[in-house]
Amino acid sequence: MVRTVGSRLALSVAAAAAAFLAVPGTASAHGIPAQQPPADATYLVAALNGRNEVPGAAGSPAAGDKDGRAVEVLRIQGNQVSFAIKWTGIGAPTAGHLHLGAAGANGPMKVLLFGAPLPATLNAVVGTVTVADASVLEALKSQPGTFYTNLHNAEFPGGALRGQLHTVTHPVDLAAVLRGGPHSAVLDSVAPVIKGEQIYACTKQANGGYAYTQHNVSARLAGGIRHSFVKDVAGPPQWIARDRSAITGKVLTRTPNGAGNIPELDLDATQSGASKGLFAGVAEIERLNTVGGVAPAGPCDPIKKPTARVPYEADYVFLVS
Repeated sequence: MVRTVGSRLALSVAAAAAAFLAVPGTASAHGIPAQQPPADATYLVAALNGRNEVPGAAGSPAAGDKDGRAVEVLRIQGNQVSFAIKWTGIGAPTAGHLHLGAAGANGPMKVLLFGAPLPATLNAVVGTVTVADASVLEALKSQPGTFYTNLHNAEFPGGALRGQLHTVTHPVDLAAVLRGGPHSAVLDSVAPVIKGEQIYACTKQANGGYAYTQHNVSARLAGGIRHSFVKDVAGPPQWIARDRSAITGKVLTRTPNGAGNIPELDLDATQSGASKGLFAGVAEIERLNTVGGVAPAGPCDPIKKPTARVPYEADYVFLVS
């Protein structure tokens, strides 16, 4: 059953043993209580977009909504998978799935999160499903990158949005995804790079030659977030919001994301700006769906071209523990 905040709407959902809490885009979600995230669970996250969808053969259902984005956080505990999904820019989802498959390839569905159309008034949903196959649960926990999640809707029955799963280091309050505002578990869904460049300097190497190495980054994210290094070369990376709240990041893991793309990152966050505001309470940062940004290959000339600025794209997710 689906229970909405701000209204009394009930909807039958086809996923067995599932319980849902969904939020209308126009309704207040302040009544959703905070929850203490279980520390013994495994947490995963995905940033979904239409570009990640892989169209089927000719004649297959339409796939890939270029206007939409979503964020999904999973909690695996025992034989249950709990989820929180928040979307924007797409028609009402009709189904949510977890599939086995690497980036760029379609694969079989392994977990049905929900399988009935949601009302058009909703922009987020949380729920829990019981998964009988222990091998699927173990694979999700040990090899999350081999799975992807996607949302389907009436316009794109082949899949509107898709994202690979990634490990989250800190526990997450799933209900906070629905509350919104500065203490949301996920700030404004996904913050994509509007315009960004990885900056490289031509530096002397141990062998006496010269090559481009990381110097800084300059990016403007959705919502007016600015991203750079605190200091050239040394860093650390920082994100500054319009309200002057800010965080710095320390890399926990790097995940390769294909030739020509900078790696995806999981970073531990430290508060560095105002104590209140957009970034208050953020504990973790995920840089996902990276495109481009790789340093030019081969030797460089420090006189003729001391720096190189390489455009890149990425989706950033900021998580509150």
